[in-house]
Amino acid sequence: SIPRHSLFFALTLFALPFLHVSLSLSASTVDCNNLFLTQLPSPLPPDTHTLRLQSNLLSPQAASLPSLLSLHLEENQLWFLPPASFSSLPALQELFLSHNRLFYLAPGAFSGLGFLLRLHLNNNHLTSIEPRWFTALPRLQVLMLGGNPVEVLPDRGFQDLGSLRSLGLDSLESLSFYDNLLTTVPTQALRRLPGLKFLDLNKNPLSVVQTGDFRDLFHLTELGLNNMEELVVIERAAMENLPELTKLEITNNPRLSYIHPRAFLRLGRLESLMLNSNALSALHQHTVLSLPSLREVSLYSNPLRCDCLFRWVAEEQPRTDIQMPQAVVVKPDPGTTCPAAARTCWF
Repeated sequence: SIPRHSLFFALTLFALPFLHVSLSLSASTVDCNNLFLTQLPSPLPPDTHTLRLQSNLLSPQAASLPSLLSLHLEENQLWFLPPASFSSLPALQELFLSHNRLFYLAPGAFSGLGFLLRLHLNNNHLTSIEPRWFTALPRLQVLMLGGNPVEVLPDRGFQDLGSLRSLGLDSLESLSFYDNLLTTVPTQALRRLPGLKFLDLNKNPLSVVQTGDFRDLFHLTELGLNNMEELVVIERAAMENLPELTKLEITNNPRLSYIHPRAFLRLGRLESLMLNSNALSALHQHTVLSLPSLREVSLYSNPLRCDCLFRWVAEEQPRTDIQMPQAVVVKPDPGTTCPAAARTCWF
């Protein structure tokens, strides 16, 4: 017998194709959001490419859709994933599991998903990261783990996510740990991601960014360290040898009062340094002068000592071995009375 909700879906699918293109038998997208489903709808068009099942009451169930590329299971009743949970979806490229109650993923839960590119696990109850979760995902490019109570990342947690880069194929490029419980930067785990370009560590309880925490991430282009209630200090050489980094955001950290003058070393392409809404009273000139490609420093909403901060900006700099930036726009709080606040500062 067909479950009541599945029967409703089947009737809608065949009787009302004019309401929405995704409810047509020949359509590549099937939209079953907000139908209170407890089982997968049946039948489904065999050529379905996108299946939307957000905000239902589904638990893990098997479904064979060899052409499916994108599966949305946000806001369901998923508590765990058994082994090979999606092995009957061999072509899948996007899997959205955010806003469930996942606390356990069995080893091999994602086996059979060799073409998966995007995996969203935001806002679940995962407390740790197991290396065996990702062994079947060599092509994964985007991994979203925000909103989980993860405290520690094992050094080998991502050991398989860059495994195809040596063959010239894509590997993990974007990683988000927004709003987790990390108290230290997972340096060793990150170094196993040679293709990483975008890293979001916002809203974690880090107190110190230590020397060498971000070193030799050769392809990183954007780094976010925002909204950290406990962050106080960024040490010397905390960011070192990030040759492709262009944007660094360290904002909205209410206790961040000190950045070492040589915190940023060998960041040859950094163009945008966002430091607004911290507790900084000054910015050392070497912080800027060590960044040859810098174009903008944002300092809104800091308790700046304006005379000390900007005196060196307008002065002619002595000749040094450092390649000086050609121009930097320094942006403090718009309400400041500092005379150098709004100028473009040439070096």
